[in-house]
Amino acid sequence: MNFEILYLILGMAFVTFLPRFFPMALFTRQVLPEKFKMGLDFFPISILSAIVFPILFFNEEGTVGIQTHYLLSAIPVFLFAWRVKSLWGSVLLGMLVYWGFGFVL
Repeated sequence: MNFEILYLILGMAFVTFLPRFFPMALFTRQVLPEKFKMGLDFFPISILSAIVFPILFFNEEGTVGIQTHYLLSAIPVFLFAWRVKSLWGSVLLGMLVYWGFGFVL
């Protein structure tokens, strides 16, 4: 194996490990305020929204345009997520609906 690739893999593992380890090591013995804990509940949905919305409303050139294939896939997932409030269920349903529309359309 090439040592440059090994160093690259080890470096990526290191910079991925640090942001996960330090908050865990620093905050495990402290009691976090309730408002802070409630704010942390919004992180997964905000990250998912930041990934999904540009895909729905921008085309490949970066101009504004509704992507109908993606939007038709997203509508049932949004309704499911709103009713059930399950992030993993929404992700799985989104993949199934998107693949299903890929076969039909």
